[in-house]
Amino acid sequence: MKAALAQTNIIWEDKAANMITASEMISQAASNGCDLIVFPEMSLTGFSMNIDLIAEYSGSSETVSFFIEEAKRNNIYISFGTAIIESDGKIYNKAITVSNTGEIVSSYSKIHPFSHGVEAKYFTGGDEIKWFDLNGITASTFICYDLRFPEIFQTASTKSRLLIVLACWPNVRTAHWDVLLKARAIENQSFIIGVNRTGREMKYSYNGHSQAVSPRGEVLNELVENEALIITEFNISDADDYRSEFQLKQDRKPQIYKQFL
Repeated sequence: MKAALAQTNIIWEDKAANMITASEMISQAASNGCDLIVFPEMSLTGFSMNIDLIAEYSGSSETVSFFIEEAKRNNIYISFGTAIIESDGKIYNKAITVSNTGEIVSSYSKIHPFSHGVEAKYFTGGDEIKWFDLNGITASTFICYDLRFPEIFQTASTKSRLLIVLACWPNVRTAHWDVLLKARAIENQSFIIGVNRTGREMKYSYNGHSQAVSPRGEVLNELVENEALIITEFNISDADDYRSEFQLKQDRKPQIYKQFL
């Protein structure tokens, strides 16, 4: 498995400009033989609550169409973030994955909008965990604040060996980001890819720290502050081997935990 982590300095609410950067990085990832490229949360707009400007209807999304065409042209899977208005009229913060043939293989709605800020006032939280096939690998995506909720990762990792987190995670909480990515990898015995943005938007600053982490908690590759593309390669069977060696998940007792929820 070869994956590219696209740590971008997202230009605030400028989809056209951000498409140029995204297209260049997708081409670079494809030329390096990557199976997958992952972008940050709200990939083409930044973490904006300007719903009238950034949100797109699910059946006619310019952002989704752009990434579908890029995936087909470059023969690569792409995970990206965008704001989508669904048929129920509600607005969701999405992580969408399209295959190398342009098929939408996963459309995940952020389960935990950020209530510490204002996101929860504008976006409806999702209620489903998604699994999808990536060239024979079962994977799941999550978004930013979701990283603080271990239960959904435990559920996803019953099937997934690859857990992907798209984020706009501010630098004041970078230490949390670093620790939580490692913790989710270790406790779920899964590979983790976390992609964060860099740069500045409005009152927030971001310093990246995009990284890939092994099931043992080892950082396989990491990028700190710069806008750049990093590539990581790993054998997904290492997750199964580690689960056989150290049978942590078999020792979990959810039937007991449920009694106290």
